[in-house]
Amino acid sequence: MKRIVPALVIPLMLCASSPRASCPLPARAEPPNPSAHSSDSAASPMYPDASRALRVEETALRFGAGDLREPTGVAVDARGAVYVSDAMAGKVFRYTPDGESIEFERPPNNAAFYPIDVAVQESFVLVLDYSQNRLLRYDAQGAYLDVLISFDVFDRVRPVSLTGGPGGRIITADVANHTIVLWTPLLDRELTIGEFGWGPGRFNAPRKAAFLPNQGLVVVESGNRRLQLFSPSGRYERVVQPSPAKPFVSPRSVEVDHAGTIFVCDSEQGRISVFTAEGEYVADIDSFAGEAIAPAATAAGWDGALYVADLKSRSVLVYRLLYPRER
Repeated sequence: MKRIVPALVIPLMLCASSPRASCPLPARAEPPNPSAHSSDSAASPMYPDASRALRVEETALRFGAGDLREPTGVAVDARGAVYVSDAMAGKVFRYTPDGESIEFERPPNNAAFYPIDVAVQESFVLVLDYSQNRLLRYDAQGAYLDVLISFDVFDRVRPVSLTGGPGGRIITADVANHTIVLWTPLLDRELTIGEFGWGPGRFNAPRKAAFLPNQGLVVVESGNRRLQLFSPSGRYERVVQPSPAKPFVSPRSVEVDHAGTIFVCDSEQGRISVFTAEGEYVADIDSFAGEAIAPAATAAGWDGALYVADLKSRSVLVYRLLYPRER
């Protein structure tokens, strides 16, 4: 195991009109019980409308430099351990808050391992292997357990991303077939959304989906350069885009935090666009330590940290999210 040495950076405030400042990561908070909300509930964000007053600050932490070549996926568990999939290197790493890193075991008999995305599901870590079109299961220490599902047994299923949800549900996004699939905890198809097109409810290269606070879905499309919001039953609700002055170029990933704030990574544009749970544009995150970024994916921790897999620095950058009641 290797000890992570935090990079020395110049702290910079990225959003809002407050003075520029930095602060350490907040103390870890316990997540609420997911079973407290049913999949059809109309739960509200923890801080209603707080996204509009969100402040995002840099921390003095970045990690994975020297390990990572193409960090394409990132996830965080309730204890603050961060998991990163490195597609080009064919590796998955675990970084812990106390400064240790672990490289996951490679799956057996798979020389072409291409871990394109990663998710945490209860005590397991799920890795999407694009080369074999399979979902692999690991324990939190990086030990390979089994093939959870081979998508080849399904007709026209070729996912490029993976999102873990409440109660063991999983969302996959399929660029080739222009669909989003919601899977039950038993890995049966619960819901399939979309077909190719440009109109409402249709997709052109959907790259990632995430759960909203009300268990609806938000989907990011690189082809149509937009977000779409859907109800828990899969009904189309609305299209979301940033301001006309700052349009998406090639959005590739989306994350929703505990307050319902939406974060969209556009690596070609070099920014993360921030929206409220209702789809109102809030702000952009476009630098770290004064340097441009190329964000591939984000993961929001319950401790208020935002972890960003950055293709430009080949590392994971750490920001802190400050809502009004947390300042």
